[in-house]
Amino acid sequence: MGGAVHSSPEPAKAGRPRRRHFPFLALLAWVFFVLAVPRLVEPLNIVDVFAFPLGFFMTAQGSLLALIVVALLSARHHEKLAARGDE
Repeated sequence: MGGAVHSSPEPAKAGRPRRRHFPFLALLAWVFFVLAVPRLVEPLNIVDVFAFPLGFFMTAQGSLLALIVVALLSARHHEKLAARGDE
């Protein structure tokens, strides 16, 4: 009943939703480029990229480039977390 001051837990949770969603978004991107793109080769072949059908390009090069981008973004995200001490 004394005058105990309770601090609000909200400021501590300010960065949490974004931190929790990133690994799921990265995993979703991996699943899309590893499983969905190869299944969509025939419909993607309608479009040409650098004189190659898009389906062929995505399975040969595009998905690999996208996975490298996802890995780099994930590493940068974890590096920021480590710098803040949120791991």
